[in-house]
Amino acid sequence: MGQVRWAGWTVAIATALVISGGQLVRADVKSDSPAAIVVYPDVQVDLSSNVDTVIRLTNTNVSNPTLAWCFFVDANSHCSGGTNDGQICTDTPGLCSGGTCVPGWQETDFRITLTPSQPIQWLASEGLADQDLPLPNGHCRLNQRRSCGVDSDCTLFIPGDTCSLSNAGTRIPPVPENPFLGELRCIEIDSNGVPIPRNDLKGEGLLETASTSNLDVASYNAVGIQATGNVGPDANVLVLGPGSDGEYNGCPNYLILNHFFDGAADPVPNSQDSIVTTDLVLVPCSADYLRQIPATSVVQYLVFNEFEQRLSASKTVTCFQKIQLCNIDTPQCENSIFNVGVFGTLTGQTRMLPQGSGLVGVAVEHHNDGVDRSAAFNLHMQGARATADTITVP
Repeated sequence: MGQVRWAGWTVAIATALVISGGQLVRADVKSDSPAAIVVYPDVQVDLSSNVDTVIRLTNTNVSNPTLAWCFFVDANSHCSGGTNDGQICTDTPGLCSGGTCVPGWQETDFRITLTPSQPIQWLASEGLADQDLPLPNGHCRLNQRRSCGVDSDCTLFIPGDTCSLSNAGTRIPPVPENPFLGELRCIEIDSNGVPIPRNDLKGEGLLETASTSNLDVASYNAVGIQATGNVGPDANVLVLGPGSDGEYNGCPNYLILNHFFDGAADPVPNSQDSIVTTDLVLVPCSADYLRQIPATSVVQYLVFNEFEQRLSASKTVTCFQKIQLCNIDTPQCENSIFNVGVFGTLTGQTRMLPQGSGLVGVAVEHHNDGVDRSAAFNLHMQGARATADTITVP
């Protein structure tokens, strides 16, 4: 709600600051073009708080069907030992009385069949079965109760009848637990399950809070990683840039976020005072789905205010990070360099340089006057990494 207004306001102020220190170089990874790999950095479900995520995926190829191999990554932490062994402790590590709150990384994979130009969408909490998909769904065109694979299957019963295009085999599971916090990644593959150099996939994520008293929707584009056409030596190891070995474009060297400082007063007049905060979501470009090993990156944050004054911080990201800006450097928001009272201006810009795995991400901006109104938007990306990232699939 108000996504364009707030994202536009922040960008308009921050881009007026001459703080980039050089010419902007466009990154290879995009969020506005079809790609061979699409990444949804922020997928969340908490049905007790009426929070869910709508996921949209489209085959943009107007002539050919395609297959997508998708991976849900559950980034919840769980108690190990103690009286609450196995319970989710992502936001409440003190829950693990007598035990330890252990960070998690668990993937669930599934496959989606998409007909030409077909979009589909589903709730992360519910998933989607092929019988829930719109027709055509793998049946004879004039005899919808008879399954078929090729036209000849239909003409045996009705001369001239044809087999409609099929979503057969699509089984999208719900997220593995509630509440859920993590990401989704989909890779374009052929009928044998081998990744292919076609850039047909486009996606969007919609973070929804829907109750009888409040409706809040924040949407973002899935981050697209385009195939280059190069063929690597190992079909199970996907190389993301650079050079002739890169089967896919490389991840960005820098991520850039234009933002309000946390605790800033909403500059647009309202009937009630509204306070602005921002959540930053980062996920590593690299992943090992075969061995269930998450990637790690140490992020250097350079934070500029409107007077071009600079402060810095660093934090490690393993598997997944969703964090309010002011908690990047300290648990006490009032002492953070991301706090409006500390850095002294309404808006600023944060440049993130990952060391280790490359990163992609989104931001979610919240305006709260007693009721939360939010807007999600993609991070700006600059340059290309000198080292490759890899995605290992089973």
